[in-house]
Parts: sequence; C-alpha cells; structure tokens
Amino acid sequence: MDRFRERVVGRSIGEDTFTAYRLWIERFEQWFTGDEPSIRDLEDFDSMLEDPARPTYAWENDVGRPAPISYSYSSRNQAISAVKKWIRRRYGVDIPEQPGDIVLGEEESFTPTYLSRERVRDIVESADSACNCDGCAAALAVSYDAVLRASELVQLDVGDLSPETRELAVTATKGSRDSTIKLGENTVERVTAYLREATHSTGPLFRNTYGDPWNKGAWSTHAIRYHVEEGSHAFGRHTPILHQLEAGVSLADVFRRARHQSPVTRASYARYVDVDVPSLAGGALPDERLIDDVTNDRAERL
Repeated sequence: MDRFRERVVGRSIGEDTFTAYRLWIERFEQWFTGDEPSIRDLEDFDSMLEDPARPTYAWENDVGRPAPISYSYSSRNQAISAVKKWIRRRYGVDIPEQPGDIVLGEEESFTPTYLSRERVRDIVESADSACNCDGCAAALAVSYDAVLRASELVQLDVGDLSPETRELAVTATKGSRDSTIKLGENTVERVTAYLREATHSTGPLFRNTYGDPWNKGAWSTHAIRYHVEEGSHAFGRHTPILHQLEAGVSLADVFRRARHQSPVTRASYARYVDVDVPSLAGGALPDERLIDDVTNDRAERL
C-alpha cells in the first residue's frame, strides 16, 4: 500500500482522496476471494455496495462512523476508480472500462450549495465577532477569493502571501497543481490587518483560539458551527466558482483559478449554469472588482 501511495499521490490524486481510496481498497480485499480480479468482480463489488441487503462487514469511514446501508452512486464510482488503480498495480490487471460503465444506476444531479453575494459579505463582516478566534474573517475572505479547499486553506503559511504583489502561493491538494493566485485589494488588506495584531509572523497563516494551526477537519467543523452552516466547501468552492461563472468569466479562467483538473467536474459546473462545454477556451480573467465587492468590508486601511 505504501508503494501504491507513492505512485498515485501527487500525480492523479491528492492525499485526502488517497485516504478514501485506501478504505475502498481494504474493503475490496476483504470482500474479494479470487486469484485475479476481472471486470465481473468489479461489477459484483459495485452491486454488493449498492445492495441494502449485502452481507454485514465491520466497515467504518476515516472518522470511525459505520458504513451506510447502501452507498450512493458517487461513492461507488469512487470505489471502482480506486479498485481499478489498485488491481492494475497489485495484480497486473488492466480493466479498460470506465467506472461509469461499471457502476449501476445513474449519476446524481449536480446541485451545488452556494450562497448569495450578500450572504458572503455578511458572513465575512461578522466573522470576527462570531467566535473567539482571531483571523476568521481574513481566512474566510481568502478562502472565497482564492477558491480554496479547506485542505488548501489550512496549509497556508505567512510567507505564502506577498502583500506588495497581492499574490498567494497555494500548495496543491486533491491532485491539482501548485499555483499562484492574485487576490483582491480588500482581501490582502484584511489579512495584513490581521497579521499586525497576531502573535506570529512566520509559520501557519491562520490559527485557532489557542494559537495552534488549524487542520482540515477542525477548520471545517469550526466554520459550520460559527460562520457558515452550509459548510466551508460551499463557501470557498461552490460559491465563488458559480459567482464568477454568473458574472461572465470564462470556464477556462474559472477552473484555472479553482485548480480543477477533472473534466467531469468542469462539465458538471458547465451544465449547471447552462454553459456550452466546448467554450472552455479564452475569456477574461476573474474580475477583481467582483471579488473586492463581495469581500469588501470596513477593514482598517493600511
């Protein structure tokens, strides 16, 4: 498994996805009793996952919750994707069929949860008074502005932001690439104002009330409890992506900023906003005025 991880993490998937893949692979190996897996075995594994009457296995997810009675289409699609990669390396068996050709049923409709621009502005403006942590308003503004996953936000260091150029270096997660994002003026001003009052000038950029760095799970839980009941992913990913598409920014530029690698994900967003998928080329860069307008508050000017 360690060798498999070395081969796939950072190439086709990120660390978080590998954690999920590992669970599916362990479940497959517990279930599979043959010598050499075939497409029939993958079809049977998928059917077993989908069947509420399947044999009981002592399965839990990565935080210890028991397995559901029946897995969704998207979960089973991920399971088959994981197992296909695994059996190619573990057993030397290459199954050319795509997961969508193996998984039973139809893909659930893509209905992302996203917030209005007014709601985003209200959340950012009220964030620092909504909890006991310093810097939550700055963290939320950066999350929205740079279209960050929670895993990307908590990895940021103080040195990743260049206030002079307004550039933020984002470390890749989930199989994407490292990138540099240009932030809006108000976002940078909010972060620099936060750092003027902070007790740290190096190391992790955003920290909890005890001064410790956030991790992905803790930040996600905190965001839901105190700031965004819809969750940090809806706030930092779905919402800015859809706001930019609605504002007329091209699909290519939106996905470049969001660091989306999956063509399936791109097509889902395109269908949701009724944009022709082939129009992925060209277009204007995200309008900083849009970003600044949404993240603008009454932060102190430098």
